[in-house]
Amino acid sequence: MSVDWFDACVRIGRTRARPHYEMEGTAENILGAMDRFRIAEALVYHACGDETHPAVGNRLLLEATADKPRLHPCLTILPPATDEFPPPDRHLPQLVEQGVRAVRMSPTDHAYRFATATCAELFEQLQAMRMPLFVDMSRFSDWAAIDEVAGDFPQLRLVLVSFSYGHTRQAYPVLHRREHIYLEIHGYELHNGLEHFIPRFGAERLLFGSGMCISAADKHKIARDNIVRLLEEVH
Repeated sequence: MSVDWFDACVRIGRTRARPHYEMEGTAENILGAMDRFRIAEALVYHACGDETHPAVGNRLLLEATADKPRLHPCLTILPPATDEFPPPDRHLPQLVEQGVRAVRMSPTDHAYRFATATCAELFEQLQAMRMPLFVDMSRFSDWAAIDEVAGDFPQLRLVLVSFSYGHTRQAYPVLHRREHIYLEIHGYELHNGLEHFIPRFGAERLLFGSGMCISAADKHKIARDNIVRLLEEVH
């Protein structure tokens, strides 16, 4: 079964934490790696969006992906109270006009609480537009906050990035309650984890892929169909 893989989590730029162990994350190098691994398309963000300021990372990201249709920009956003970006009802439609179909937040890196109290206006606009919100879980694992936000905004498409095996016991109760939480699984290294997950929640809630023992149709959903569907729903 041939699959046009769509990677939902690619970073442009190097991080300060591991500069000597990561390839130089230019768009050209990323495309070269995608070719080697037969990945057709990728949703990409910029390291500077986390480690300097989202406005800087977003500018660099849009410049890097402007003439590369295989790379789809996922811009980093902030809560609206500090006016670092235009109000969400102006900012997010502007991003769609620029070809952006997904955004991300890194609560720990940018020192804010991921909650309705701090982000309601933003969540409302994202929900209305059905724009996927990717939340970096690599250093943020407040499942109570995820549960609260998903309950307050039941149509908000939340994609949890860097979902790992250590989140499983906290995640399952939340996933049972909240139908529009999706998981990006590059760090999900639990033995038979997907075989356990898919019968309970369905392959539709997983992004990217695995060679584990699941059906070819489920593999195709995870590899490409799910992320394409989420991006196409944006309006």
